[in-house]
Amino acid sequence: MTRALVFDHGAGQRFAVDAETLHKHPGLLEEFEPNMALRFKVLDGVAYGLCFLGGVGTVTVAWWMFILGLAACVLMLATNRKSAGEVARRIARRSTDEFLRLHELGCLWVLYPRTA
Repeated sequence: MTRALVFDHGAGQRFAVDAETLHKHPGLLEEFEPNMALRFKVLDGVAYGLCFLGGVGTVTVAWWMFILGLAACVLMLATNRKSAGEVARRIARRSTDEFLRLHELGCLWVLYPRTA
């Protein structure tokens, strides 16, 4: 299952960004924004570190600390995923060439309205 962020560009134009793929492969954004791969890897590392600290806190402080660590990890990973989609949206709005490049990479789709 992929997680896509749908954006309204105005005048009925909508497009979707594959945030899951961009989060798993942040190197795809390197040609548009330098250091994006490093940014997402560091933020994911912080998220997993919070999960680890929750596990350590369970042993040393209280049994429920793992719940806090796990919740913080899940929320931070979801935020990082959404942030990858937001970066791609910002890139797509900068120029038509970058929009087309993201489409070629398979990270961006144009959504057409349904006709009934």
